[in-house]
Amino acid sequence: MSNSIKYIEVGSLDHRNALDSLFQEYSSGVSASIDSTIVSQLLELPYFRGFLCFADNKPAGFAVCFESYSTYRARKVLNIHDFMVSNRYCGKGLAKSLLASIEQYCFENDYLKITLEVDDDNKIAQRLYESCGFEDFQVVLKGLNHWQKYLV
Repeated sequence: MSNSIKYIEVGSLDHRNALDSLFQEYSSGVSASIDSTIVSQLLELPYFRGFLCFADNKPAGFAVCFESYSTYRARKVLNIHDFMVSNRYCGKGLAKSLLASIEQYCFENDYLKITLEVDDDNKIAQRLYESCGFEDFQVVLKGLNHWQKYLV
C-alpha cells in the first residue's frame, strides 16, 4: 500500500470532496452533532490548516488544524483540532505518517510547537501521540489533557 499526505488546498474540489467524505465517517463516531456544512465553513477560515492522508490514492484520513500564536515566544503554534484515520486503514501506520507530515510542515513554516487535546479514555490516541514525541503538559481541565510538542 502506498500512502501520501497532502496539505489541503482550499480551492481544490478534490480535496474538499475527500475531506467531506472522511468527515462523514468521523462525525458518525462522535457524540456531538456536526453541521453538514462544516467542511465549507472550515475552508473559509483564514487560520485553517488541513492535511489529507491517501492510501493507494483513496482518502484515508485527515487532520483539521488551526494556527494560533504564542505571545510569550513570539512564534506561530499549530493546534490539531480533529484527527482521524478511517477505520479501514487503522493499524497501517498512516496516523504516524500524518503526524510526521504535520510536523514537517511546521518545521518548514517556522512554528514553535504543535498542540492537541485528547480525551482521558482515548488510550490508543495517547499512545500514538506519545510515540511521536508529544507529552501531556498537565493543564488541569476535568476529563481533558492538553499535549504539546516543542519544535524549537
